[in-house]
Amino acid sequence: MAPDEMDKVTGMDRRDFLRWMGVGAGVAATELGLPLRLLAAADPDQNPLAGSVTRDWEKIYRDQYRYDSTFDWVCSPNDTHACRVRAYVRNGIVTRLGNTYDYQTYADIYGNKATANWNPRQCAKGYTFHRVLYGPYRLKHPIVRKGWKAWADAGFPELTPELKTKYMFDRRGEDEFIQISWEDALHDVAKALVSIADRYSGEKGKERLLAQGYQPEMVEATGGAGTRCIKMRGGMGLLGVIGKYGMYRLNNSLAILDTLIRRVGPKDAKAGRNWSNYTWHGDQAPGHPWVHGLQASDCDFNDLRFSKLIIMDGKNLVENKLTDSHWFIECMERGGKIVVIAPEYGPPSTKADYWIPIRPQTDAALWLGVTRLMIENKWYDEAFIKAFTDFPLLVRTDTLQRLRAHEVFPSYRTTLSADGPSMKVQGLTAEQHAKLGDYVIWDEKANAPRAITRDDVGERMAKTGFAPALAGTFTVKLVDGKEVEVATLWTLYQTHLKDYDLDTVAEITHAPKDLIRQLAQDIGTMKPVGIHQGEGINHWFHATEMNRAAYLPLMLTGNIGKPGAGCHTWAGNYKAALFQGSPWTGPGFKGWVAEDPFHPSLDPNAPGKDVEAHAYTKDEEPAYWNHGDLALIVNTPKYGRRNFTGETHMPTPTKAIIFSNVNLINNAKWAYGVIKNVNPNVEMIVAIDIQMTASIEYADIALPANSWLEFEGLEITASCSNPFLQIWKGGIPPVFDSRDDLMILAGIAKALSEVTGDRRFADHFKFALEGKREVYIQRLLDTCTTTKGYKLGEIMAGKYGPPGGCLMLFRTYPRIPFYEQVHDSEPFHTDTGRLHAYADVPEAIAYGENFIVHREGPEATPYLPNVIVSGNPYVRPDDYGIPLTAEHWDERTIRNVKLPWIQVRGTKNFLWEKGFRFYCLTPKTRHRVHSSWSNVDWHMLYDSNFGDPYRLDKRSPSVGEHQLHMNPQAARDLGINDGDYVYVDANPADRPYLGAKPSDPFYKVSRCMLRVKYNHAYPYNCIMMKHAPFIATERSVKAHETRPDGRALSENTGYQANLRYGSQQSVTRNWHMPMHQTDTLFHKAKVVMGFIFGGEADNHAVNTVPKETLVRVTKAEDGGLGGKGIWKPATTGYTPDNENDFMKRYLAGSLVKITKA
Repeated sequence: MAPDEMDKVTGMDRRDFLRWMGVGAGVAATELGLPLRLLAAADPDQNPLAGSVTRDWEKIYRDQYRYDSTFDWVCSPNDTHACRVRAYVRNGIVTRLGNTYDYQTYADIYGNKATANWNPRQCAKGYTFHRVLYGPYRLKHPIVRKGWKAWADAGFPELTPELKTKYMFDRRGEDEFIQISWEDALHDVAKALVSIADRYSGEKGKERLLAQGYQPEMVEATGGAGTRCIKMRGGMGLLGVIGKYGMYRLNNSLAILDTLIRRVGPKDAKAGRNWSNYTWHGDQAPGHPWVHGLQASDCDFNDLRFSKLIIMDGKNLVENKLTDSHWFIECMERGGKIVVIAPEYGPPSTKADYWIPIRPQTDAALWLGVTRLMIENKWYDEAFIKAFTDFPLLVRTDTLQRLRAHEVFPSYRTTLSADGPSMKVQGLTAEQHAKLGDYVIWDEKANAPRAITRDDVGERMAKTGFAPALAGTFTVKLVDGKEVEVATLWTLYQTHLKDYDLDTVAEITHAPKDLIRQLAQDIGTMKPVGIHQGEGINHWFHATEMNRAAYLPLMLTGNIGKPGAGCHTWAGNYKAALFQGSPWTGPGFKGWVAEDPFHPSLDPNAPGKDVEAHAYTKDEEPAYWNHGDLALIVNTPKYGRRNFTGETHMPTPTKAIIFSNVNLINNAKWAYGVIKNVNPNVEMIVAIDIQMTASIEYADIALPANSWLEFEGLEITASCSNPFLQIWKGGIPPVFDSRDDLMILAGIAKALSEVTGDRRFADHFKFALEGKREVYIQRLLDTCTTTKGYKLGEIMAGKYGPPGGCLMLFRTYPRIPFYEQVHDSEPFHTDTGRLHAYADVPEAIAYGENFIVHREGPEATPYLPNVIVSGNPYVRPDDYGIPLTAEHWDERTIRNVKLPWIQVRGTKNFLWEKGFRFYCLTPKTRHRVHSSWSNVDWHMLYDSNFGDPYRLDKRSPSVGEHQLHMNPQAARDLGINDGDYVYVDANPADRPYLGAKPSDPFYKVSRCMLRVKYNHAYPYNCIMMKHAPFIATERSVKAHETRPDGRALSENTGYQANLRYGSQQSVTRNWHMPMHQTDTLFHKAKVVMGFIFGGEADNHAVNTVPKETLVRVTKAEDGGLGGKGIWKPATTGYTPDNENDFMKRYLAGSLVKITKA
C-alpha cells in the first residue's frame, strides 16, 4: 500500500501509524484518534479484512484456568514421594491439579526448616489424578458376586466340590456382580467372618483343613483357631497410616471373636494373619537385615547432592524417582561422577560417566570382584574395618560359626552394661543377649584371644583398649579342653575371593574388565560414595547376595553413616519405622494397629503412652498363598520330608481375604495360578478400592473407598525418601457412594458387634464411629520417636508450614542412616553390633551362603540352576540329595551345589536347552505405581509406542496397550517384525498355571500376548516388559472378542484391561527363597526399638521375585492393521532398525556440515 493510500484509510500519516503499532492498539486507538471502525466486528458477508473479527469465543480459553477455590491434598501412592498437591475447584469440580511450591516453609519444633530446593514436587500421576477421580472406572457403590450372595443367604454351608461349582467359587471370573447396600454388605462380611472362623476352629476345624489337603505344618500353625485362616492386607501403610493400616487393627480385634468361638481367655486368644506389603511387592532389599540388621537403608533424597560418586545398580533414578530425580542431577552439577550398572542402556545410562553392562543377576560376582581388586590395591580404611565390621572377629573353621567368648574363657561373665547403648537405647534384652553371647578377637597387644561385646565398636572399642588383629589364623583351646583352628574373617575372605579374579568375574558378568577395574579404583579413591539399588536387584531370587555384596566396598572404605554415603534401596514406600515406638515415647505405630482389644483406651484424653499394645495377630507373607497356599516343604532323598519354612514364617490355610488399596490378585506373581488353583478354596474375598480392578473381578464383595481428594476425615503419612510429615483431608464430597477406608473398617467392626452381640468390636473403633479420629492421630504423634512433641491442632493450623505439614523429627537433615553408629559409636543392629560380611546362622551355613557368594538363579540362567560359584573350602552347603537333573521348582530352590566357575560354565539349564532363552526384565513404569493409573487414558497413551486415541487397529484393548521391548536382531532371528503381536511363554510345567492345557478356555485368557517394540538398548537375550499392567480376565477377553469396537472392557463391571490376553504375571511365579525364611537371623524389629529373631513381615520374609523367569517368544500376529502386514510406523524409515538413508544421516550427525569461513 502506498503511503498516501494508507493515509486515506486510517486518517493518519505513516509516522503516526507506526507509533500506534509500537505502543499497542488499546492505548493508541484512544490517544491517536484511530477510527474505531477498524476495531469493529466485521460483517461476515463483507470483506473480513475490513475490520476485526468478534473475539467472544476466546473467553472459553481465557477462562479455562479460572477457579472458585483451592484445597491441598497428598498424592500418596507407593512411589516414596507423598507430594502435596493443590486442587483447583470450579463449580464443585476439580478441574486441574498443580504444585504447592511451599516446601521451604516446612519446619520442626526446634526451628529447623526445609530447603526450597525440594520444589517443585509432582509428577504426571499427580497431575492426572482427577482423571481417576471422575473417570469411568470408579467403583461407584458396594457390589457382591451373585453366587457368593446366594451362598451367604443359604447360611454359609460347607463348600463341597458340588457347592463350589453351584456358587461359582471355581469360576468367579464368569459370575455376575449385583449392587448391594452398605448395611447388607458390611453385615454379610461380618457374618462370613464368624462362620469361617467357627468352621475351622478346634480339632474339627483342623480335621477339615487336613482333609482339604493342606500341609500338616500349616494346619498346626493355626493353633486350633479358625481366625488364623483369615488374612488381611491393608495396602502400603504409609499411603495412609490410619485408613490403610487400620485393616490390621480390625484384624487384631478378631481375637475377641476367637474367645467367643473357642471359649478361651485373652491369654490364649488368636486373631487373624496380617499380610505384608513391601516384601509382597518384591520391593525389599532382602540382604539388608543380614548386613546391618535394619529392614532397609535409605536416606532423604537431598542427601544425594553430597555424593561424589553415585552408583545406580539396578536402579533407575531418572524414571522412578520422578519428582526427586533432580537431586542426583545436582550431584552431577557439583562435579560428582555417575556410574550405572544394568543389563540395558536405559535412561540412567544416558546421564552416566560410564555404564557397566552386566548379565542379569550376576551383580554379586561383580561386587566380589571389585572387593578383591580393592583389597589387592589396598584401597581400604583399616581403622574403620576394625572398628565397625565383623572382619576382625574370629571364626571357627570346623563349625564355620563365630567363636563365642563362653567357649574360650572359663566362667565367662559379660561386660555388656545395662546402661550401654545395646540395652538402654536399642532395646536388647538380657534373654536375647544370653542367647547370642559375646564374641572374640585376637588382640595384637596381648597376642591372645579377647572377648568383645556388641557395644565395643568405634571409639568405645578404642577406649577399652582393644587392638584387634585384622589377619591371622590361630589355634585356640576351648573350655572343654578341645583345641580348634580359628581365623579372622578377613583372612578367610582372602581364600574366598580367589574365585573372583578379574578374568573370572568378567566372564561371569559379561562386564568389560577395564570398567570393573575403573569402578574398584573410583570407590577406593573417592568419597563419599553412594550405591543405590532397586527393583533391578531386589526382584531376583538371589537379591540377598547382591544386596550383601554391594556393601563390601563401602565397608572397606568407611562409606557408611556419612553425608552422601551408603548403600540404599529404593522400591516402595514401606518404612513403618518412621512411626517408631520406644520405651521412652510409647507404643508408636503399634499402638494404632495392635491396641489390645481386651483393654482398649476409651478415654479420649488418655495419654497415648497409656495405650496397651498387644498383637494377637501374626505376620504372614501372601507369597505362601501365591505359591499354591503352600510352605516350602520338600521330600528330599537325603532326609525325607524336610521343612524349609521357619516357625516364625509358617503360614496357615487361607479361607478369607480382605484387602484395601492394593490390586492384590492382579499383582500376584503367578496370578493365573492363584485364580485357577488357589482361590477356589478361599471362601470370602473382599476388595476395598476406589476403582474397578481385576482383583475385584475375582472377588466376592467390593467396597468403594474415597480417594485422597474425597477423604471426609484426616489421614497421615510420611515417606522413606523425604523428611515431610503430611496430614490432610479431602476438599470435595465423595463423588459416588464411597467411604473413607477407616469408616469401612469401622463399619465391619460395628457389624461384628451387631452380629455377635459383643460391643467390644465397635469399641475398638469408638473414636472413628464418633467422628473423632483425631484422638488416634494425636496418640500416634505422642508415642513415636519421630513425632513426639507435635500437637495435631498446631500442625493443622499451619504452625510448622502449610496446614497439615511439618518435618519429621530426625537426628539429621538430610536423614543419614547409621549416623549414630559412626558418630556416636552405637552398635549396628546385628548380633555382633557390626556390619556383617559373614552370616553364621545355621540356615546360612547349610545353604552355602555364610560367605557372600554369587549364585546362578534357580531358573533365569543358561547354567545349572541355583549353583553356588565357589571353590572356598569354608563354604559347605547341603544339597539334600537333590539330583542335578531335578526340574521341579521347589527342588531347584533348595538344591545347594557348590562348583568353581570353570565347572559351572560347562553346565546347562534344561529350560535354556528347550528354547527358553530370554531373561524377562520387569521394571516399573513412570506412568503407574504398581497398577495404579493403569486405566487412565493419558497414561495408556504415553506408556507405550502403540498409543492411539483413535484406535485405528481395533485389536488394541484400549487407547494404549502393553508392549515388549526386544533386541531387533533377536526379534528378526525369530521372524518377528517391529510391532508384531507375540506370545511370551515360560516353563509350561507350571505357567501360566498348574495344569494348563491349550484346550482349556482359561488358557487363552491367561497366555501372554502383546506387541513387540524393537529396542537396541536391550542385549540379545534380554527382553523387557514393565510390571503390573491391568491383566486380561475372562470378562475382558470376552468383551475384546465380542464387542464391535474390540475394546477389552468388561461387561457388568466396566473393567478395562491393558492387554488382549494374559499379562506380565503369565510368565512369573512365586519362589520361596530359603534364606528369607530363617528363624535365627537376629535383627531390629520393624516399628519399635527392640530386636527379634527370625521372621517379620516386610523385614525378614519371602520377597517375591518377578524377574526370576526364562521365557520363549513366538510370533502370534502381524502388526499391520487388521493383522495384515507390517505395523505402519515401522515402514516410515524413522524407527529403530528400519532407518532410511535420511534417518541414518541424521543419526550420524551428517545432515548439517560446518565449514570454516
